[in-house]
Amino acid sequence: MSYKIYVHHNYSYERFWYFFHGVDVDINDVVTHTNIDNAFNKQIPITDKVNIKCKYKNNNLDITFVGKADWHLEGHHLLDYSIDLYDRNLASDRGYNSNIRWVVDKEYIPLLNKFSKYDGTKYHFMYIDWEGHNTWYEHKMDTTLSKDVNVYVDEINDENIERRKFVFTNTVMSFIYPNTLGLKDYMHFADILKYKNDYKHKINYPIRRFYRSKLILFNKIMKLEDRHINVTHSSFHDTSQYAGWRETELRDDLKIKIGKENFIEKREYGIDDWGGEWNDNNVSEFMWKMFSFAEVNILPEYNPFESMEHGDFKDDLKMIGESYMTEKTISHIFANKPFIPISYNTIKFYESMLEKNNIETVEFPFKYSDLTKGDSIIRLNEIAKNEEEWNDFVKKLKNWNSHLRKSILDLVNYKNDLLDILIKSKFRKPKLNIL
Repeated sequence: MSYKIYVHHNYSYERFWYFFHGVDVDINDVVTHTNIDNAFNKQIPITDKVNIKCKYKNNNLDITFVGKADWHLEGHHLLDYSIDLYDRNLASDRGYNSNIRWVVDKEYIPLLNKFSKYDGTKYHFMYIDWEGHNTWYEHKMDTTLSKDVNVYVDEINDENIERRKFVFTNTVMSFIYPNTLGLKDYMHFADILKYKNDYKHKINYPIRRFYRSKLILFNKIMKLEDRHINVTHSSFHDTSQYAGWRETELRDDLKIKIGKENFIEKREYGIDDWGGEWNDNNVSEFMWKMFSFAEVNILPEYNPFESMEHGDFKDDLKMIGESYMTEKTISHIFANKPFIPISYNTIKFYESMLEKNNIETVEFPFKYSDLTKGDSIIRLNEIAKNEEEWNDFVKKLKNWNSHLRKSILDLVNYKNDLLDILIKSKFRKPKLNIL
């Protein structure tokens, strides 16, 4: 079968790999520039139409990056929420952009509804935003969006909705390309990190922003007898430049308890200044500072169950998306840094993705449900006390992480969840000319 695909964004080689990873393509066809201007200045967008032909699972793909043109042409049409915001200077990177998601209702849904009227076309809207809200429910897409539009998200709930699709491989690639946050660097950082063996602590629990679950676990850790779990705190929201800086009482108490050596000052003098609270600054600082404290990190990763109990949408549970993939776990997986998420549901999620793709799993060496509940943090501290038990634990944890890392990176080189759905998508039936 042959498929004509129009991508309604400016071209870049990074965007090609984001949308079309896993294809068979001549690498020389995936160009980096189209003229002398953008050859020597990557800040100049490639606005030329770029056509690339390739294959996916024995299907011929004829792909053209067309920008804002050619919506009416017969074939499949792709529009990506985050990339369009980036092109319009409404977002600075692929990170946090939920503060302007009103554009979905005001612009993207009307735009897609307008063009989906054409026969012989199918429209695909990618809404991967790394946030925990249920985008389909929030924008009432079951009634507001044309039935000729598929929506691709990074939340796995509502799988029974035919037009709403969770795309694991494309979500993974969204953290790699376009590399506006530097998360791809973590993959190469793994080759450096594996040689580090002079950690001061066995386990570190990094706290940056204040959430209830984080503070609950912090208090449990502080109460441990013969504590072997370290806590660090970043200077996020620590000055009047940032919202939330007035939480001085909580912060001052935490800083006293963890000690000056565990407080990470972001704003320092000259070459030691890590800049503002922009995602790329935070991701870079995290890699070079936060991976050096301990062999293993406890991650206060988002999970929907915690959000149901303490989150912003606890009064409207339909707004909570079942999402597990954010910068925290992804950065640790890419860098091959052993981690333990607060909720075991994060472990279950990644293992389920391997199982879904017929990849064997490795047993995670620590069984628990949530580190904020029960005695699981006490048990983890006991493991850290016993040198022999700790060495065995870390070895198994590294094995689990290495297997997951290799499996995911191999997977995106031969599979593409978006394309698997696209090649089965049905076009609007053409109208019959009755004489």
